[in-house]
Amino acid sequence: MLTISWTRVIDGVDEETGRVPTRAGLWQAMLDKAENPVRYVPAITASRIVERYADGFLRESERGERFLVQRVTPDEEAGVVTFRNLDDTDLSLIRNEIGTDDQGRLTLTLSITLDEGPTAAALSQSAYLRDLDSDFCGTLAAMTAVLRRTALHGVPAPH
Repeated sequence: MLTISWTRVIDGVDEETGRVPTRAGLWQAMLDKAENPVRYVPAITASRIVERYADGFLRESERGERFLVQRVTPDEEAGVVTFRNLDDTDLSLIRNEIGTDDQGRLTLTLSITLDEGPTAAALSQSAYLRDLDSDFCGTLAAMTAVLRRTALHGVPAPH
C-alpha cells in the first residue's frame, strides 16, 4: 500500500485575542472535526455518528457522490485521529496528526493510505514512484530482517 502525506504549520497570532494555537486547543478542534466534518472539510456535505465505542465511533458521511463509512479512533497521547474506511473506497486509512516542526511550531499532517488497487495503478503510471517503491521496499525488507534478529538476540557487540 502507498501512503501520501501533507504537513502544514498551524501558527499565527490571533489578531483579536493575541493568542496562539496550543496543542490542547488543536486537539479539541481535531476532535470536533472528527465528529462534525461538515464544518471543516468542504467536500463533506453531510455526516452523522452511528455508534460510539470506548475508543472512538463509527460515522457515515457524504462526500460528493460518495457515501463513506468510517471507524474513527482518536489517540490524544499520540496526537492522532485515525479514520479507517470500512466501505468500498480507494483509501483504507486517513490520519490527522499533530506534530511540531524544527522551530517548535505546531503542525498538522494529513496522510492517506491507498488500497492495493489504487497503489498498483499509481505505481504503474509513474516511473518515479515505482523506483521509490522498489528502493524503499528493499530497504524495509533488509531493515526488518536485522531489526527482527536484533530484537530476538540483542544488539551485537562492536567489531
